[in-house]
Amino acid sequence: MQQTKKESPLLRIWGWGKDEHGRLIGAVISALVGVLLGLLPYYAAAQVIIGMLAGEMEEGHSTDLSVYLPWLGLGMAGYVARTLLYNMALSVSHKATFSILTTIRQKILAKLPKLPLGTVMDMSSGKMKQIIVDQVDGMETTLAHLFPELTANVAAPLFIIICLFVLDWRMALLAIVTIPAGMVFMMSVMGNYSKDYEGAVKTTQEMSGTIVEYINGIEVIKAFNQGKSSYAKFAERIRANAAYYYNWMKKSQFGISMGYAIVPASLITILPVGWHWYNN
Repeated sequence: MQQTKKESPLLRIWGWGKDEHGRLIGAVISALVGVLLGLLPYYAAAQVIIGMLAGEMEEGHSTDLSVYLPWLGLGMAGYVARTLLYNMALSVSHKATFSILTTIRQKILAKLPKLPLGTVMDMSSGKMKQIIVDQVDGMETTLAHLFPELTANVAAPLFIIICLFVLDWRMALLAIVTIPAGMVFMMSVMGNYSKDYEGAVKTTQEMSGTIVEYINGIEVIKAFNQGKSSYAKFAERIRANAAYYYNWMKKSQFGISMGYAIVPASLITILPVGWHWYNN
């Protein structure tokens, strides 16, 4: 039997939002250009430092502010352009995303009456709310942030690493040696992610189901004076959901914190070794 090729969830979401592809691509391009322009302040700062160091050899040169004004203006212009383009990209991507989420919810609601009655009856109101509200809301991060932000924020470091390899491959290796070291700690967290996420979905569905049932049955609960016992179950589910996420975050905190601290700490290797090479 020929197996049907399974489409990835990301491509499926992208297909549902075909009417908004133009705005999403425009957001990615704006974010990419913004991040690249955000490198101008660092380039301008480097030129100012070079000028100040050169001024030590030429008396009076380093105190002449007019020498540095063009570079300061360039740095400020790059920062302003980066901020405007980045905010514009997020604004456009969010508008496109909310339009896509509306389309997805409309497709879900259009399919619901076509399902077998037994399937609908077996599905709790909490699970239905979890799918239509929570899971669709979960796509917002992918569409509104992942496409523009991840693409741009990966392109800039990649561009810098290529420049470093062109200048000096040894310094480039020193700059990226912290990445695998930090990823070791990140992998310690991601190893159990599938199991932890499955538990999070289960406890959230149970909480959502209890909330919906409690709200729908509030009149009956009050009529039969069962508010105390019903509210106890309601509060217990919410506390269990909060406790699960708290324990999950507590368990993951060390690995994530170490990863975020080590990966960008490239100066630990660059400064001492670079200074040694400079002196020799």
